[in-house]
Amino acid sequence: MTITTPNLYLKGTFNGWGLDTPLSQINTHQLSASVVLSADTHRFKVADMDGTARWTFSAYPDRPLTLTPSRSTPLITTQGIGNDLLFTPNAAGRFTVTLDFSNEQPVIKVEKHNNDLVESVSRELLSYQLNSRSEPRAEIEDAPYALNADELFNQLAIESETAFPFVFGDNIDGYFEGTTHSLRAAGRYRHHQGWHLGGFASLVNGELNDKQHAEKARLMPFGIEHHYQRSRDCFSLIHNQRMAYFSVDSEQAAHLSIVPELNISLSHSNIESVDNVVVISVNPDQCPEGCPRFVAISADKPIAAQELSVTDFPQLEQAMGLSTSNTNWMLTAAEPCKSLTVYLCFAHDKQQVINAAKNASINNGYQQYKKELYQFLTSNYLWTSDLEYNRAVMWARLASRTFVSKEFGRGIWAGLPWFKDCWGRDTFIALSGTCLVNGQFKEAREIIDNFASMQMTDPDSLNLGRIPNRVTSKTNIIYNTTDGTPWLIREIGEYIDYSGDDEYAKAIYPMVKRFIQGVEKHYLDSDGLIKHRHPDTWMDAKIEGQIPWSPRGPKANDIQALWFESLQVAKQLAELNQDSEYIDHLHSLLSQVTSSFSDKFWDGDQLRLADRLGENDVADYSVRPNQLMTLTIPQTTKLVSPDVGQHMVKNCVEQLLFPWGICSLDQYHQDFHPYHDNRSEYHKDAAYHNGTIWGWNAGFTVSALVQYDQQDLAYRLSKNLAKQLLGQGHRGTMSENLDAFQADEDNLIESGTYAQAWSVSEYARNAQQDYIGFKPLLSVSKIKLTPRLPNCWETFSARVPFGDNNALLVTFEKEQTQTTYTVNTLYPAPELKLELQLELGCEHLDIITDTEQQLKVTLSSVNQTFSLDREVDSAKLTTRQHYPLLDNLTFSKPDWKRSFNCLSESNYLLNKRSHQGLSIATDRN
Repeated sequence: MTITTPNLYLKGTFNGWGLDTPLSQINTHQLSASVVLSADTHRFKVADMDGTARWTFSAYPDRPLTLTPSRSTPLITTQGIGNDLLFTPNAAGRFTVTLDFSNEQPVIKVEKHNNDLVESVSRELLSYQLNSRSEPRAEIEDAPYALNADELFNQLAIESETAFPFVFGDNIDGYFEGTTHSLRAAGRYRHHQGWHLGGFASLVNGELNDKQHAEKARLMPFGIEHHYQRSRDCFSLIHNQRMAYFSVDSEQAAHLSIVPELNISLSHSNIESVDNVVVISVNPDQCPEGCPRFVAISADKPIAAQELSVTDFPQLEQAMGLSTSNTNWMLTAAEPCKSLTVYLCFAHDKQQVINAAKNASINNGYQQYKKELYQFLTSNYLWTSDLEYNRAVMWARLASRTFVSKEFGRGIWAGLPWFKDCWGRDTFIALSGTCLVNGQFKEAREIIDNFASMQMTDPDSLNLGRIPNRVTSKTNIIYNTTDGTPWLIREIGEYIDYSGDDEYAKAIYPMVKRFIQGVEKHYLDSDGLIKHRHPDTWMDAKIEGQIPWSPRGPKANDIQALWFESLQVAKQLAELNQDSEYIDHLHSLLSQVTSSFSDKFWDGDQLRLADRLGENDVADYSVRPNQLMTLTIPQTTKLVSPDVGQHMVKNCVEQLLFPWGICSLDQYHQDFHPYHDNRSEYHKDAAYHNGTIWGWNAGFTVSALVQYDQQDLAYRLSKNLAKQLLGQGHRGTMSENLDAFQADEDNLIESGTYAQAWSVSEYARNAQQDYIGFKPLLSVSKIKLTPRLPNCWETFSARVPFGDNNALLVTFEKEQTQTTYTVNTLYPAPELKLELQLELGCEHLDIITDTEQQLKVTLSSVNQTFSLDREVDSAKLTTRQHYPLLDNLTFSKPDWKRSFNCLSESNYLLNKRSHQGLSIATDRN
């Protein structure tokens, strides 16, 4: 039969789900495409440009299917998430994908390209002598307020005698996920597409260091170590480069060797030695688009680089499972030594990869990387009397860097492995804890600018003023979000206040005004509240990509808080731009949203806040954590009064907050799902926002608790999350989700991505902004410091960055009846005032002073007095507000006795939503 189709594409993990792989018509009923795939598991669908229901194909509506090479597989029209076609080649190569419409049901077939069916090797194995030598290792300079480098790194070590998973990022477009105590399939360094590097082995005097029997593995800030009886090895990626390093150290001088696992075909590569670097060039026809074509090998001392026939090394072949069709190398120090470091560099340009490998070997790239890490860890430094918490905060900060990339311009990936793209919402929720608290202000501005450059400017578009919801490739950008742009605008204000970059207010001002213009044109209701589609909040899961699992339109509470904050930031920018006419307009909008929010969302009789307003503004009082964001999103002027806020905190804690996290829906709600994934009763997305715990929600939960003087309860939550960070799942990071109901608090069931940007960034942000209480407001020439310390802290030392390479240095020491704070700036800042607020019994001590010299404050708990070591502008005691409703507040617990609709009726929520007549809301309309 003859078929007329729109342009169809292969959309999958190999092309960022974009439009880079079109299918071409080869006859009246068949389409085909040729694509280079790495030896990996690839997920994809066939779809038209917009992924419409009529022209999106997979095998099943609710589960994935693995394709068998050269076998035809029937397809159906279906959208959704998690129901992709899977294909796993045994080796990298070019494949032909054919879509056949000859019969009523289309079929798909994947075949190895004809030219790739026979591989042969027609050359001798190679060997080279490389004679580079690194400069002497320079010691890392100690930060005077922090532990020295060796002590800090050792304190942060995550150590285990059994296997655990881990992940590193290169901050370009790649990441390495691996598992300790393994030589075979121990990990892969994945680039934009494809992979060249897997695991590695080390040898001492020709004897293999068997990772399976290592005494212990230690995850260090600078890499993953395995320790053996008299030696150790280490591996990591180096930030901001496509580079990996391997090292092996021995107690005694010995012949040391490194064997990396390379996924590069012998028959499809060219190898040469250039300037003491081994250069491997991959045939462009066999290199996936976006994967570096060139690989370079160098070392910190002279080595023999010998290409291996793995059959000559049966121990390696058996232990590592190296492919005989790939190029394999043993890199051995030319002379006995105690340490050997090898670098593997990857690039799209040959000379660039040679230069990178040479520089790493000559300039001691491994030591330089450790130095940079130490400077990063101590530039935003918090060290308390609680070692476990110190470690967790440091690892959250390190983990947040995994997601910073340049893949689609400067951005922050949402999560790994399947959210390796930049989401507007996720990026700007994560920006504060990833960039701003760490003093990465230039990077923060680049990320803001990158998304701002993609703002919709078409005056006729419904998306006027919006930034993308998701950027997956250059051809896959969608705008289906209400909250992404307000989160960006919130972070514009926070960026200016952290950095003092007032000039940026002029550059970015038109972008912010355009967003407000778009809202006023298309989404602003007569009551001043913003309207939106059901799935256009962060609770965005849809059934087959069309109707919402968790309808929250047309007015969700967090969206109104974001609209309120967008107007506040716009007012801040208008003031910096002296735009008085627009300031008056913003005042009018702010007044209306404040009044309408209070009138329509707050139930003064039942003392509860609506999660959303439905049609005709009918309130939905489902208890979800979103209401806490209405307390924490506004940064200066509050949307909710303190009295109303304490009721909201009480309701959320008592109904949602378990010791391991806050549920996305009240457990007594009829739609509650106690478990997320791997259930036969329902699709995992039914539970995604209907009970499942999200790691990032703990961030605003801690912020709300601290705001209402519940820092000890907040800290109990932070400590429980610390155990997740340090001892569960992928070590040193946090997963996207947890099951709501957990039978064993020491062995939590994680779900979703194994590493999620906003989970770890929010954990890091809480430390600085909530417990330390640091809030720079450089746009109005002041710094606010309001410590809200857990009662168990006895000491802390902190350095928090702001402005142009400046920082606030703070110390705290608590003795029996006396507490002492010291506050100082790294460099005098005469233009800034410090507003310091300290707790003293039932009162607050409010101090205003300059920042030109250190201030020491001593508090006495005996008679509630204070002393200062110098004159200040003002110092006065005021009565602390008490929140009696929150006295004795504690965690909720799962009710194991109740039954759940979702467990007693198959596809309960799917059936319910399908009969509610909800509007279709696809990604592109």
